Amino acid sequence: MTPTTTRRRTAPRRRLLGAVAMLTTVSALAACSTGGTDASTPAPAGGADVAATSLAEADAFPVEIEHTYGSTTIEAEPRRVVTIGWSSQDAVVAFGKVPVGIERFTGPGIEDDILPWLTETFEGATPELLTSNPDVPFEQIAALRPDVIVAVYSGITDTAYERLSEIAPTLAFPGSAWETSWQDQTTMIGAALGQPAKADELVEGVATKVAETAAANPQLQGKTITYAMNGEGGLIVFCPSDPRIELLTQIGLVPSPGTLTVCGAEDASSVSVSSELVPTLDADAFILIDVDETVYDTLVGNPLFAALPSVVDDRVIRVVGMDYAMATSAPTVLSIPYALDEFVAQLTTTLG
Repeated sequence: MTPTTTRRRTAPRRRLLGAVAMLTTVSALAACSTGGTDASTPAPAGGADVAATSLAEADAFPVEIEHTYGSTTIEAEPRRVVTIGWSSQDAVVAFGKVPVGIERFTGPGIEDDILPWLTETFEGATPELLTSNPDVPFEQIAALRPDVIVAVYSGITDTAYERLSEIAPTLAFPGSAWETSWQDQTTMIGAALGQPAKADELVEGVATKVAETAAANPQLQGKTITYAMNGEGGLIVFCPSDPRIELLTQIGLVPSPGTLTVCGAEDASSVSVSSELVPTLDADAFILIDVDETVYDTLVGNPLFAALPSVVDDRVIRVVGMDYAMATSAPTVLSIPYALDEFVAQLTTTLG
């Protein structure tokens, strides 16, 4: 059995530049907001260099943004932005700003702990790298003296939110943790940075690409998928509310009946599935996160997994490399152009 495998290690330089240029031209950061620093205040050690050029649209401030822990008011254009969680940094970059602090990412396919579609953007202005899982680095964030903290795709608790809000105005996710769609991420962050019209343009541009991809691949319409990763004693299956599943439904795919059953009515982006339920998860294409290329080989040692028709018929798509896994697992206005064509090529090869 030889499942479809993608080995993405680095993106072509030209493609990265094109994807970023299509969405935004990165320029200097803007004037301060409440709780931050002004343009004359020396920047603290670490973090990106920050200039004072304003990018905000007219009458964009003050703005109040609602989220699961209440609402956050931003009085003026943020100059120093810190992002935590998986993907907020992408939207900030798409709005022409270099954050002073971003999440650290490690694993195969990632160099210098920075996602590859951001490497070109950060040349000469590298943000300070943070690790917010399992514990938010409050002191490190405070030392960066942010004007706003963006955590719209994260798992911060209400306690962490309150503590972060003592440092700077903080944006949490609008519903459940780790479920914010790329569209909502873009519009929330666009509002926070004073660029709501630009947010609409970005969303429309990427949505058009997704719609054109769906129209160009009618053979994918209605095909079922199970998207999973290895878990203790079984699998972790991603549910319809997860952003990676939402993106695939936008190009015409549908969650498998087994996915719908195990996810049920739970308001969760993923569920743990015990080994005995694995036979219920067959689909036209079984997508498996296999970052280091060991998961599939481990799973086929389980007779229940090995007997799945999608495994027997070589209809397993292995998502290899942390960069590719992040691009397809946490879709954003930057990662979708980076990975969508390749992901669709895998799907069409597997599904015919």
